[in-house]
Amino acid sequence: MLLFGLVPMIVRAPFIGVLAWLWVSLMNPNREVHGFLAGAQINLYLAVLTGLAWVASKDRKLIPANPFTILLLIFAGWATLSTYFALDRAHALPIWDRTLKTVVLVLAVTMLADSRVRLQALIWMIAVSLGYYAVKGGVFTLVGGGRNHVFGPESSMIEDNNSLGLALIVLLPLLNYLRLTSAKALARAGLTAAIVLALVAILGTYSRGALITLAAAGATYSARSRNGVLLLLAAALVAMALPSMLPASWFERMSSIQSADRDASFQDRIAAWRTSFNIASAHPLFGGGFVAVEQNWIAEAYSSPGSLRTGRAAHSVYFQVLGDTGFVGLALYLSAVMAAILNTFMVLGAARVRPDLQWASHLARMLQVSIVAFLAGGAALSMAYYDGVLVLFAITAALLHVARQPAEGEQAASEPAWKTSAPTPAVVARSR
Repeated sequence: MLLFGLVPMIVRAPFIGVLAWLWVSLMNPNREVHGFLAGAQINLYLAVLTGLAWVASKDRKLIPANPFTILLLIFAGWATLSTYFALDRAHALPIWDRTLKTVVLVLAVTMLADSRVRLQALIWMIAVSLGYYAVKGGVFTLVGGGRNHVFGPESSMIEDNNSLGLALIVLLPLLNYLRLTSAKALARAGLTAAIVLALVAILGTYSRGALITLAAAGATYSARSRNGVLLLLAAALVAMALPSMLPASWFERMSSIQSADRDASFQDRIAAWRTSFNIASAHPLFGGGFVAVEQNWIAEAYSSPGSLRTGRAAHSVYFQVLGDTGFVGLALYLSAVMAAILNTFMVLGAARVRPDLQWASHLARMLQVSIVAFLAGGAALSMAYYDGVLVLFAITAALLHVARQPAEGEQAASEPAWKTSAPTPAVVARSR
């Protein structure tokens, strides 16, 4: 009923289609229900409808000339060539198709999120979509005493407990941004509760990588925020409360971080990294194509001492892109990420001389924390093409575009006199 109700709204305002598209991509609500919608390609229908509405609308039709968007388009083209020359094209095509759809969503965000209101709506949609699993997972952990692992929606990119943990850590700074900028006390209280439950859910994933990433994100937030000391105090209080919240099995799991050199899971990751590097070394330009390392015959063909003998995930953003698209593809991908980070610093520079851009300054700092969390946690997870993170990169480009728009007073001063002339006495009387 909700989806059908969105149709006329999307036809009238394509940006609502982008919000709905983002909601389905991140929350995967069709994975939470039973019946015919569980396997429906809702994203495809929303994308087509949004595209048709956008063509017929008066919304901007040009992609902002931002280094991130340019590099992303070049990377998408390079990934297409990598798929054409893939070691197993039939196996690579489904991932290429999914990734290209994500790129289209990212470009739609950069084009249509052209105001503060729209950017705020995007952040809220991300918060609601992923915050659902934060609240759900936090309550599940508290009620169950932390005895069971928290997982994401089935058949999604965050189904695995480690992937969900990273997604929730990336979400935390955005929740904090909304808490800082929300005018309503009730909204701030709700967001504070969501942050607390998200932290509990992250711990409930039993992901050792998530714990390390959480520490990296906390250190970055302390460095980028004026309330860093308060965060450290809050972290100390949470650490003291952990024994009463989580069972001994959780502490045993986390203590194994100290013996990573003897941990079978960590050794498997190193083996996957070596195989991905071997594939890229043999095919430096285009790599082996998407998820080549997951094919048994490819892992066997490109094996070396200490590498994989059977196919499995790359278990690293960097080695994933390297094995999929070669050294050139990895350079393009990392350049796009660096361009997104540069966008945030340019926003901070603009905000220093514009008091009206303090909200943009807060958002840029929180985006920096999210990106650092992704770069740290992604070192051990195959989430290079996760739509939630790529949309965050897109938001940096849209934010810079909005920050460069003149303030209301400056815009009025630059308009011709006939556009800024004083209203007639009749208009003044009616306004009173």
